Amino acid sequence: MPAGSFRLPRYFTQPELQQFFAVIADPRDRALFALIYHYGLRVGEVALLERRDIDLVRSRIVVKRLKGGAWAERPLFASTCVLLQRLSDGQRDAPLFTGRRGPLRKRQIQSRFSRYRDRAGLRRDLTCHSLRHSIATHLLDAGVSLEFVQDHLGHQNIRSTSVYARITDRHRAAVFQMLEASPWIVDPTQSELPPLSAPPKELLQ
Repeated sequence: MPAGSFRLPRYFTQPELQQFFAVIADPRDRALFALIYHYGLRVGEVALLERRDIDLVRSRIVVKRLKGGAWAERPLFASTCVLLQRLSDGQRDAPLFTGRRGPLRKRQIQSRFSRYRDRAGLRRDLTCHSLRHSIATHLLDAGVSLEFVQDHLGHQNIRSTSVYARITDRHRAAVFQMLEASPWIVDPTQSELPPLSAPPKELLQ
């Protein structure tokens, strides 16, 4: 690639993501990928989740970021909360997502993602990390600020977040639509031209 250029993140459109979740019948896997999507989790981060990181009574989740080592408590999306309630109970220090031989590993999660993606007939260039890119793009589509997306993804530098603003302009379009009706923005088409005055006599001589 030419110097100074970059590749835009690959993400799901809203219809593509609905198509993806539609083929997931397993309650555990649906909750797994819902968390990855809703909280922009990396595969390694969702694999670290334990049952004590989820508080269904208060509708909260503790998100632990791999980059920077930061953690934060976030509200649970209502739909994600419903999915998590369907998971079987276990010890508080037990992994949230387990398989037959212990906690799900990164490779197992990625393999499940690829299987569901292919079953849904979606583009093969979409990866599990595309779910993280998708929530960032969809949040901007919903009209939230770039600073909110930065905090939600755990980016230390907003420059890492600003790339998503190049993907979607729905928020910008909504702002421009609001500005169209603002009395503070002059509309040149509504301004009447001043009447033409006769040129000075000296110019006619």
